[in-house]
Amino acid sequence: MVDFVPFDLYVHKEEYRELNIELITWIGDQFRENYQLDAVSIIAQTIPEYVDDHLEDLTSLKPPEGIIHLLVVEGHIAGMGALRKLSDEIGEVKRMYIRPLYRGRGYGKQMLNKLLEVGREFGCSSFRLETSKFMTVAQHIYKSAGFIEREEYPESETPTILRPYQLFMEKKE
Repeated sequence: MVDFVPFDLYVHKEEYRELNIELITWIGDQFRENYQLDAVSIIAQTIPEYVDDHLEDLTSLKPPEGIIHLLVVEGHIAGMGALRKLSDEIGEVKRMYIRPLYRGRGYGKQMLNKLLEVGREFGCSSFRLETSKFMTVAQHIYKSAGFIEREEYPESETPTILRPYQLFMEKKE
């Protein structure tokens, strides 16, 4: 059974922390492998320290300004995704991550569809996202959902030093 559960700080805090550590560690490994950039040097602390220092920001999305969903597969938290409103009509897809054990089963596409559905309920008619250039599987999912590349947008939260390695995308409905 697959379910998308809205994040609850009191129930999911530790698991969400672990998901973010996994995601940022994987991204850091990919930046090192693909671009010879050391993410730990860039953030100037360990990844668990970074996540702990930013956990309040990472968990701050609440309806109708945003939402975090956890992917639950047969009772196990298998991934996450978030949506934050950039304006009344624009939503941003954030932190989509599916644990390696659960990849290749269509869960990323299902998570994206869930986030877009919720965004529409929040009044969004346009969606933006950014993804790293090495995330080719994610790019395929986004493009198949109608996202196209665009210029960087000002609300991006990616550190300036990493922006040359990012793709910015948008979908208008």
